[in-house]
Amino acid sequence: MNRDKPIVAVSRGTSRYEAVKKALDAIHDDIARSIKGKRRILIKPNFVSDSVQLAATHVDVVKALLDTIVPLATGEIIIGEGSYGDTFKGYRNFGYMNLKSEYGVELLDLNSDEYVEA
Repeated sequence: MNRDKPIVAVSRGTSRYEAVKKALDAIHDDIARSIKGKRRILIKPNFVSDSVQLAATHVDVVKALLDTIVPLATGEIIIGEGSYGDTFKGYRNFGYMNLKSEYGVELLDLNSDEYVEA
């Protein structure tokens, strides 16, 4: 595999979940190589709003990603976002809270996390 070229997959589906899952399945081996041995994996959705679904990554997209990487991951999976509003309000409004129990992931508000200057 030539790492100088981006890996892209395009697909169609009857739902968000199906389209994203098909694209991820097409690059499954590359994903597996990328996460092999990682202690932590961060999934960073995008919440431009904490209340307008069209301005946020739909939870079905994240579910397709989780269904792909959870069987491959050996480390912790974290979903982290720093919404322009209240991140946990967005998690609740957009159906992300159930991901904790369904997939065993941690939800993190990047706006309230500690940081270290490098």
